[in-house]
Amino acid sequence: MTALSARREERDHRDDRCGRPGAAYAAGQVPAYLIIDPIAAECVLLTEPKGTGEAADYGTERASEFGDPVTVEALDITLETSDFRTLS
Repeated sequence: MTALSARREERDHRDDRCGRPGAAYAAGQVPAYLIIDPIAAECVLLTEPKGTGEAADYGTERASEFGDPVTVEALDITLETSDFRTLS
């Protein structure tokens, strides 16, 4: 899980995925990578890792707004996000 800070306001969550942290998790076959973005008030769940090394990526990306539960099937959990706060 990654929570983006206000300093990353200019960055898109895909920058984290392609800019190495997410790619490293995908390369390590981490089944689910959750990005919590308090600026955009959204959660982005990346699943189905594929590839190796710097070419690794996640095959599925699912975004949801704060307030909507996030189900992480790979871990058999549902994260309630209604109490998440925004920075905007």
